[in-house]
Amino acid sequence: MKNTKKALRLGIFVAAALILFVVAVYLIGSKGNLFSPTKDVFSSFKDIRGLVVGNNVRFAGINVGTVKNIRIISDTSVVVTMSIREDYSKYIYKNSKVQIGQEGLMGGKIVLISSGTPETGVIEENDYLVVAEGLDIQGMIAQAQTMLREATQTVSHLNSVTDKINEGDGDIARLLNGNDLTTQLGIATRKLNNSMSDVNEITRKVSSGQGDLGKLINDDAITGQLSGIMKDLHATSVKANAVVEELQQTVHAINYGEGVLPRLLHDKELGLSVDTALTRVDQGVFEVTRAAETIADSWIFRLFSKKKKDTNNQSQPVTTKRQPKEFEVQPGDTIIVPVNESADPEIKRSKN
Repeated sequence: MKNTKKALRLGIFVAAALILFVVAVYLIGSKGNLFSPTKDVFSSFKDIRGLVVGNNVRFAGINVGTVKNIRIISDTSVVVTMSIREDYSKYIYKNSKVQIGQEGLMGGKIVLISSGTPETGVIEENDYLVVAEGLDIQGMIAQAQTMLREATQTVSHLNSVTDKINEGDGDIARLLNGNDLTTQLGIATRKLNNSMSDVNEITRKVSSGQGDLGKLINDDAITGQLSGIMKDLHATSVKANAVVEELQQTVHAINYGEGVLPRLLHDKELGLSVDTALTRVDQGVFEVTRAAETIADSWIFRLFSKKKKDTNNQSQPVTTKRQPKEFEVQPGDTIIVPVNESADPEIKRSKN
């Protein structure tokens, strides 16, 4: 009887253990989608941020699968295989995006699938889903730590500045703790007030017409004089314009007219004729001079002037007779006849 009771208890214990084992296997299998049909889809990440096999795959806040496998393809690509329960796969479309999230601030990693559009169709076995940039909690924490360090340094610098100001070091400290600047500002303010008083006095004098500036501003006589000067200047300008116009007409007449002066300036033949005439005149003067010398040296002239010379030149020494000098005159040469009879005429050769 006792053996029968022990066997009964052992059987009940074994049966209970089997039931618990079956329930545990069922629960574990249900969590790992071991007893429901699934579809495997893939996504390629640069950084999976601590994702491990078995993490949940969540769609619209519902766990629809788990991470089945993780494979490193290259240094910039990690392929994650996600097992999606088939009864949920009909809500996930091919243009849905995948990102790695986190359950709470300190929770584990999960894969989040966003909704797509029905036009692209539902996912199929071995489809690839596009990866979207997710919220990097760890990166945010690192940035927050960097910001905290910088804020700590800033606060330290502010404390140092505050200490220097309290100790009276620097211009700002002297501005806050000393009265010198206030005194100087007061003096500058008084000087500025005095200057403003002087300016007001000058303005009053100008307004009342005192001084040259006041007369210039308030008296109309100067304005009338200036107006008269401007009129005179205008009349002078008109006369100057008339003179300039007459000069232009004169120049035009000289350049394009038919008188002697335009011909003398522009007619080459007339110029040559004038040069020839001047040359002939020079030559005639030279010939007249030679004729006069010849007459002076002739015996008739000496015969009539001998007695007069003898009486006038008794006390003077006898001078030698100057022989006339012959010249070769060319057209264009200039003959210079000296005043002194003892000097010879000079001929200035033309450069041409």
